[in-house]
Amino acid sequence: MRIPTLALIMLLLGSVNLPGQNYRAGIASASIEPGDESFSVALSGYAGPWAGRFAVRWNVHGELNQHPKLKKKSQANPRRTVKVKGVRYQLGANDILQIDRSGRWEETAPLPGPELKSFVIQHPYVYGCNGTDTLYKYHIDNPENGWNRALYYNGQIHKVNIHKLFTHENKLYAVNESDSLFSAALIHRSPEEHSYARALAIAQDDAKTLIICMDLCGFNTDLIDEVKEAISRKTGIKPEAILINASHTHFVPGTQQWLPWAPHNRYPDVNYMEKVVKPAMIKVGVEAANQLFPAELSFGRGTTAIGRNRSNKGNPEPYDNAVDVLKVESKDGKKQAILVLTGCHPVYGTKGIRHFTISSNYPGFMRSKLEQQAQVPTMALFMQGCAGDINPIDEPEISGAQLADDVKKVLASSMTQLTGTIRHRMDSLLIPTQPWDKQKIEAFQRENSALGPQMEPERNVAWAKLMLNHYENGTMPKHMPIYIQTIDIGQWKLIGLSREVVTEYSLAIKKIWPEKLVSVAGYCNDVSSYLPAERHLRTKVYEGEGSYFWYGMPSPFPYDVLDQVVNRIKSYSN
Repeated sequence: MRIPTLALIMLLLGSVNLPGQNYRAGIASASIEPGDESFSVALSGYAGPWAGRFAVRWNVHGELNQHPKLKKKSQANPRRTVKVKGVRYQLGANDILQIDRSGRWEETAPLPGPELKSFVIQHPYVYGCNGTDTLYKYHIDNPENGWNRALYYNGQIHKVNIHKLFTHENKLYAVNESDSLFSAALIHRSPEEHSYARALAIAQDDAKTLIICMDLCGFNTDLIDEVKEAISRKTGIKPEAILINASHTHFVPGTQQWLPWAPHNRYPDVNYMEKVVKPAMIKVGVEAANQLFPAELSFGRGTTAIGRNRSNKGNPEPYDNAVDVLKVESKDGKKQAILVLTGCHPVYGTKGIRHFTISSNYPGFMRSKLEQQAQVPTMALFMQGCAGDINPIDEPEISGAQLADDVKKVLASSMTQLTGTIRHRMDSLLIPTQPWDKQKIEAFQRENSALGPQMEPERNVAWAKLMLNHYENGTMPKHMPIYIQTIDIGQWKLIGLSREVVTEYSLAIKKIWPEKLVSVAGYCNDVSSYLPAERHLRTKVYEGEGSYFWYGMPSPFPYDVLDQVVNRIKSYSN
């Protein structure tokens, strides 16, 4: 029997893989909640309170005599020599901690206030107390930063005057002046707000790309380069095809340097970074890339009303209120991933103990609601957009639930099925710096030193010292790089910008390709400052001026920085 020509053509086409119809995808998730590796963590975001935001509370255990095993552990002579990882520690006769790393005892700086009474080691940190309500922390590899707060009575936790410290089963215990016993415990929010590293890998033939979404406030490019190289070695995915985005929640441990901040915020906790964050990033990237399944991809866009502009004199505009949704569904229909991109600071929720509690904020509530209400096993990912000057209107559980509902409307709409090739590009736009001269910085330092112990003057003094060190050592940055990453998956174009990008960038970049599906994310690959527009720079609002002191930048951006970024992106052929 003869087969009609059209039917024959359709039969032959059905037997081959058409370009864009053979996507494979992989997903992976890992917790980045801090645990026993960190006795205390300083939270990111918010310089205030200047005394620090430590996600730790004291749990009450009654009298020490009621716990014979713990009482025995607490009886160690505080002046005995302790050796950990080849380093010896002891409390010297003058009540100052002494450290021996090379056969010679060296004294550390004294604690603020009363003398050191007791200490414990959690390498590379020493935790100490002096009978006050403050727990102190000392990094042996960073002695110039001295002893810093690791916990204090903040009006929300149990107040303990710490006279003795000891550890048991990798937990920190304290004893007060009346022999009452307490244990230190990190304060985590509900499971809906737990913090994760989540990865989505997408492949077509030999082309592969990887998106990693982190519940972090930010990161520096040296960390991201290290992680990308590690993933590339294990998977073969090129580093420039890997995009790493931070949700920018202000309620997770710090993971980058903040040198003009109060000393306890200047460096991230080494144990949290090395034992939790970096391994999780690499783990999810490798797992997603190596566990691919046939998948169909579709894209849709809706709107949300969870945010408003905070920088424009009370005007809630401009605000890119788009909610972009990438749906990745396995071809057998047994699992799916939903990637959600919108631009709004995860910054709300500072009342009471919440201000001192680890939380992914509204993105966590959004993910949880989408996953719980899905018909098949689902992994939801949140990608932060251009949120630099956009704050939420409501508490995180309200914003998260509202955003989840907005996403569900997109999923129920007619989404665009993606077809076509995968491409990627990594670019750097180098903006020249214009630092102050030494005389101006020295005068600025003197003026702020004279104002005494206040938050912004102390920040300004720290910034001035940083800049003067740059001059002294010949390390003053000549450029402020803006990293621009592009990932094309079929008809969808994802633009990832570094730094805290304000909403105007998203609005402007989408206008370059009005006929295409274009999403713009900030907080990608490096979060080393704000990326303002001319409006912020001319009016000298926080995003345009004050923030560059906090980030330790040598100068603000020029007025035309938005135009420079847009013109660079326009120069790309597609």
